[in-house]
Amino acid sequence: MDPTTEILESEDGSPSEVVGAHAPGARAVKTYRQPNRLVRLWRSIGGGSLTLSILFHVGLVVAAGFIVFASKVYEKQIDFLPGGGTQQGAKASAELAHKVQVKRQQKVQKSMPQQRLISTSIDAALTLPEAPPAMLDMPDFSSLAGGDKLGSTGFGTAGAGGGFGSGVGMGAMSGRAFKPLMMFGKELKDTRKIAVVMDVSRSMTKFLPLVAKELDKVAYGSPLVLYFGCGLVKPKEKIDDDINPVSSDKFRTFWQVWEGKTPLKISKEERKKLKYDPAKPMPLEAIYDMMSQRRNTWFVEFNGITYAWTALMSKEVMEADTIYWFADFMDKVESEQMEAVLKTLKKRKQKLYIHASREGRSFAQVRDELVIPSGGEVIQTQSEEPPKKKEKDKIAAQ
Repeated sequence: MDPTTEILESEDGSPSEVVGAHAPGARAVKTYRQPNRLVRLWRSIGGGSLTLSILFHVGLVVAAGFIVFASKVYEKQIDFLPGGGTQQGAKASAELAHKVQVKRQQKVQKSMPQQRLISTSIDAALTLPEAPPAMLDMPDFSSLAGGDKLGSTGFGTAGAGGGFGSGVGMGAMSGRAFKPLMMFGKELKDTRKIAVVMDVSRSMTKFLPLVAKELDKVAYGSPLVLYFGCGLVKPKEKIDDDINPVSSDKFRTFWQVWEGKTPLKISKEERKKLKYDPAKPMPLEAIYDMMSQRRNTWFVEFNGITYAWTALMSKEVMEADTIYWFADFMDKVESEQMEAVLKTLKKRKQKLYIHASREGRSFAQVRDELVIPSGGEVIQTQSEEPPKKKEKDKIAAQ
């Protein structure tokens, strides 16, 4: 066969010979172009199958998104309350109960009596009018009181009283009438907490049991600070102002040494060498035993007789409203140091009351420059009070 010829099928399916294009008189035959290199490479690595897979999965995602979007249900607003047993029913019932509660609250606020109840007696029993039964199911108190809105009607934070403070009483205390403290029959004004500073120099120790007993009768267990002396002088050098409880072993040494016959004018170095000696007797042993067993009792280490301000300004007495100072006021005082003590008292909002076993040389100065400016007073027992004018005249006539 001639290589320039090509065998083609005829219309009836039988082969027929076609003469090549270059042959003379041959019929022209249409030729096909081969795919380019990139297409052949894509087909060789299975690109057609990959494309088909991607298209298939994209179609699945689109179909799934359409189904989810089409199946989303929007709840419709309803104008009726559904029956019980469902979540919507419970929610609707709660909203209805809240509305009823709000209406009750508004009704109570409108009907609240705009009056004040006043009692002239501290111990009077007050009876408030009963609330109607429909108002007993009250909301929380903070919403009822309305903050400061009802403050002018006589309601405070809680309770009832003259002005309705935080309890039954004068309207300023918590739940009961306030009775001021009294020491040796003298009223201590505006005093709820008291602390005592006691001069335990050798001439004053005999009064200690009496003062401690009176203190515990008035306010049991209140602070009691012991200091040897009653002077108020600014120190020229650092002093030993340690304060220790009487339950410590140091108190034995303090009491045995300084309530005994040890000379007062010894150096600081010599004082440090002094120790408790069990072989020696304990001076005023009964008073020592009494004080060593009293709780909330303290003593200032001996540092001379003129630094009593270490007790008056100590942290052990800082919580008291009033400081009661018992001394003979025979020791030296200075205005400068009293001014420093007064400044501390005012900062702590404390008053100073003094009780003198006798009016020593510094009594008047302490009274005028420290006691009275602090708001305190002088305490005198009946036997110590000066005779009245009529009694003086009677005595003179005799």
